[in-house]
Amino acid sequence: MKDSQKKLILQYLIDGNSITGLEALSMFGCFRLADVIFRLKTDFGYNIKTEYVQINGKRFGKYTLIV
Repeated sequence: MKDSQKKLILQYLIDGNSITGLEALSMFGCFRLADVIFRLKTDFGYNIKTEYVQINGKRFGKYTLIV
């Protein structure tokens, strides 16, 4: 994981957006969004909510920053 990806994803969340793994891959080239979210939570203390959504029978994590 690149620090630049982490910073871009964090800024995207700070701007009030939610993100899924597919969106992170498409927008930021990030293959491991769950790891980025984990690090933002544990290393920096960000309060990020995980909501699970189901689309076409597949379950995805959708992450939102709680301010």
